[in-house]
Amino acid sequence: MQRLGTARWLAIAGIAVLVAAVLVLVWAALQHANPESAGGEAEPVPTFTLGVQTQSPSPTPTANSVNLEQTRFLSIGSEIWWRATAGSCTGPAPVVERSSDQGKTWANVTPAYLGIAQVQTLEAFSARDAELVAAMAGCEPQALRTYTRGEFWASYPDVLAASRYIDPRDPGSVRLASGPVAAPCPSAHGLHAFGDVVALVCNERAWSWSGDDWVALTPEGVVAVSVDDSDVLVAHRTDDCAGVAVSRVSAAATPDSASTIGCAESPDPASPAAIAKFGDDVIVWSGESMSSIATTGR
Repeated sequence: MQRLGTARWLAIAGIAVLVAAVLVLVWAALQHANPESAGGEAEPVPTFTLGVQTQSPSPTPTANSVNLEQTRFLSIGSEIWWRATAGSCTGPAPVVERSSDQGKTWANVTPAYLGIAQVQTLEAFSARDAELVAAMAGCEPQALRTYTRGEFWASYPDVLAASRYIDPRDPGSVRLASGPVAAPCPSAHGLHAFGDVVALVCNERAWSWSGDDWVALTPEGVVAVSVDDSDVLVAHRTDDCAGVAVSRVSAAATPDSASTIGCAESPDPASPAAIAKFGDDVIVWSGESMSSIATTGR
């Protein structure tokens, strides 16, 4: 019995020694990971710039700088109007809206539940139905259609194959049904296509696709384009208009093909805008307002 008692005490003593050793090691590790400063006070958490020098000067904005995330789209059916902001695969989400009262009020119908990341085109293909080319997860483009006034959207691969749009991963590349072609600049935006006419904006200039190359159209200071039959409608800044001027230009850029339609009020003519034909009028979405320019008699 005495031997058993002695063995038990020896075991307890061994365990106590091991516990003490573990506590010493833990204390030493904590001291190594959190050393005290010379004054005995906690030091501030270090900050990192991830390679960005905060003291370096910011680049000076140029007249050609474009925030692609804020690119706007507008398309009008006889019953439902549609509009959208582009958004970005790596930034803010796009917003898709519809109006059943000719632009007086708008309802958000963004298919966020599908993981939409960026809008590339928007088109009303019937009185109340619309389709868009959008970048989804991984910035992969899909063509989405709605037959329920925007309540539900579904992917249509055959529509995507026939669509014309700017590559969401490379704004310097345009996808045509025949294959990709280089855009006129590295940051093309606002592409619209109808029939054989494809138009976009590059460096504040409107361009149309001839089938072999891009053709620069007459107006400068361009903020948006749309297509009306074989012509391109161009929204642009001009000294003759305090807001946004709209001109009609032949897609073939023939001599003297440009004609001014009118001027729409805008608090900031250089801000993102979108235009669309509606009957005999051109609707201009600039700032928070929707303006109408009559084309009759011009």
